Amino acid sequence: MSKTAAGAVSVGIIGAGISGLLMGIRLKQAGIDSFTIYEKADDVGGTWKHNTYPGLHCDVPSHLYSYSFSPNPNWTQPFASQREIQAYLRGCADKYDLNPHLRMGISIETAAYQQDDGVWELTTATGEVIRHNVLVGATGGLTAPNLPKISGLALFEGPSWHSGAWRHDIDLRGKRVAVIGSAASAVQVVPHVADAARELFVFQRSPNWVMPRRNKPYSEDMKAAFADPDSDALRRHRRDLYRGSLLTYRVFRRDPRAIAMLRAYALKHMQSAISDPDMIAALTPDYDPGCKRLLVSDEYYPALAKPHVSLIASGVEALTENAVLATDGRVAEVDIVIFCTGYKRGGREDGRPAVEITGPNDLPLLHALYKRPYSYRGVAVPGFPNYFTICGINGTVAYSSLFYSAELHADYILRCIQEMQARGLKSVEARADIAQAHSDALQEELQQMSWSTGQCTNFYLDQNGRNLSFYPGSLGRLRRELSRLGLEEFTLTR
Repeated sequence: MSKTAAGAVSVGIIGAGISGLLMGIRLKQAGIDSFTIYEKADDVGGTWKHNTYPGLHCDVPSHLYSYSFSPNPNWTQPFASQREIQAYLRGCADKYDLNPHLRMGISIETAAYQQDDGVWELTTATGEVIRHNVLVGATGGLTAPNLPKISGLALFEGPSWHSGAWRHDIDLRGKRVAVIGSAASAVQVVPHVADAARELFVFQRSPNWVMPRRNKPYSEDMKAAFADPDSDALRRHRRDLYRGSLLTYRVFRRDPRAIAMLRAYALKHMQSAISDPDMIAALTPDYDPGCKRLLVSDEYYPALAKPHVSLIASGVEALTENAVLATDGRVAEVDIVIFCTGYKRGGREDGRPAVEITGPNDLPLLHALYKRPYSYRGVAVPGFPNYFTICGINGTVAYSSLFYSAELHADYILRCIQEMQARGLKSVEARADIAQAHSDALQEELQQMSWSTGQCTNFYLDQNGRNLSFYPGSLGRLRRELSRLGLEEFTLTR
């Protein structure tokens, strides 16, 4: 379909995670019903639906990790579990009546812009063709498990899997297990494996800064105060949590005092559980906090200190039929291998995007971004009319909840859609010159921040050293910038 009624703009949203649901909610709240959310899974939740590995919790405080207009007073702990977060998102889909707009189990394979009609033509995995005036990409950036290219991977005779595709059917009790990787998923997986396995080997190519989670459950009195409509407790708690996150922002801005504070905090946390000086040395990064992702865990260091757990501060050279060979020559004979090795950019295991998007003149989005790796304020890509993204390139504030950045983007996209309807526009397209100038200014600023110091390698930077992940400013600054914008910096077609 192209238009559902005179002047109405039809919107297709790809993905039913945090951003996709949010876009649907904002459209609903604005009285726009001509939209559909497509999701390849059988339920909403995005990454919180797909990832189910044991110990999985958010590393952002629960009361910040929710829509500002729909706070959840019933979080059971300061950092919510995967199950709770998915239940919250499912509850929001129900609360805001999104179910009539959801098409579950639908994989959108391609989206091609039809210049003559000014519509996006979507093709599903079953060959169904669907048309929308506006396309909103909400598929997320890091969803496909990354299995490293290790010699002998196919030789290993025991079970092996990535944390993002957890094998719940396999019992770890009494087994010798290798966990390859020591970053965000590993610090949550390792304690669970250590509780069950007879012997555990943790392969750490490079150490990370790990902060305490302090995930003591909320008391019933606290939850009652949060739920009380006459109480200001929840608003004050959210405000205090946000203010606490500003220390991280100062670290990212390379404030020496903030870096020293966070370093001391992390080292104290490590040394409270680890007493072996050699292990402390192996676990202490040689770069400042903020260069890589900051991790949170209460259980990781205590797990490493257990007598049946061995930290191998080395990369992996190869796998054999029954062992993992470290680059330093050590050999760990194991029954099971678990990869905690992150995710590929894009949406598929071969690195391709979740949806093959093609703009005018048959230009693939992937090729366009390779040539010009920038977007307009994280929401629009020059050369791709009527196409919007939520938390796209350089669109996400790094130090706080993704929900906040997503709301600012969704509100701006909503205004663009409303302007299209009000003016009867066929298409809107971000201007390349303005987007380029904006991107250049952001990159200049980002080069002065923690991720670009050269002290470490991280997945935030591309092959040319550009940070395509984050917006360098504060949440307030992003809000002010987006609130002032209309369609002045777009090319409009009637």
